[in-house]
Amino acid sequence: MEKLEVCNISKSFRKKDVLKEVSCVFSNGITALLGPNGAGKSTLLNIMCTLLEADGGSIKHNDCDIKELKEKYLGMLGVQFQNQPMYKNYTAEEYLQFCGSLKGMSKEEIKKQSTELLQYFGLEADKKKRISSYSGGMKQRLALCGTFLGRPKVVFLDEPSAGLDIYEREELKRMLFQIKNQCIVIVSTHIVSDVENIADKIILLNKGTVLAEGTQIDLIKKIENGVWEITEQDTMKVDGKVYHSDGKILCFSENKPCENAIQKKADLTDVYFSCLQTR
Repeated sequence: MEKLEVCNISKSFRKKDVLKEVSCVFSNGITALLGPNGAGKSTLLNIMCTLLEADGGSIKHNDCDIKELKEKYLGMLGVQFQNQPMYKNYTAEEYLQFCGSLKGMSKEEIKKQSTELLQYFGLEADKKKRISSYSGGMKQRLALCGTFLGRPKVVFLDEPSAGLDIYEREELKRMLFQIKNQCIVIVSTHIVSDVENIADKIILLNKGTVLAEGTQIDLIKKIENGVWEITEQDTMKVDGKVYHSDGKILCFSENKPCENAIQKKADLTDVYFSCLQTR
């Protein structure tokens, strides 16, 4: 079982605090780093994969500081950025050969793993086509092939569903679910549906601070009896916090907020809004 521990990480840019003593633990399975744009998610990922240096705090892999592990730690990582750079004139095979060579893999191992990954992510039939002819979903799947090449122990995925349609998003979730126990998978996103029902753990981040952390079931339990659907006419009458989701007007309240209120079964989206409204 792998463990990646973030200990009191802080980071500021031009005197603006982006991360404020963030602490959290990641282990095998999928952990969703969930929060709105500007929450500090990408900054935290960049620090964890050593592209940025923190102003304070430390990161440990299996209780060893990653600064001491150096290249050994980097060799454990697989990273997919929000806008993954690719040479569009390459074929999928050539792209993976390039990725594998950067990771120091032998030609034989690159070929073996590339074949396995292209089959797994449904690109075997298109492996000799140039990337410029690929759809957005195909490019994302190819990027995942490159990310998992070399069998990394820790995988960072920054907004992996960017540019994907609804069907492709569901396919991505299915693929991540199937491989989630092989390593630590950290998915950074602001879209609740991307990680709903597949994440083993949720970390809600906003304004550089962890607002909530736990399993989806545990987080929902905390608000399960406090979500109500109300009418537009009642929005000015209730004392609870009002928000809009899926075309409905909803309200957080420990007790029935008004006569026409209907209790709603809470879900992860409600948890998300509940946490954001506390700050």
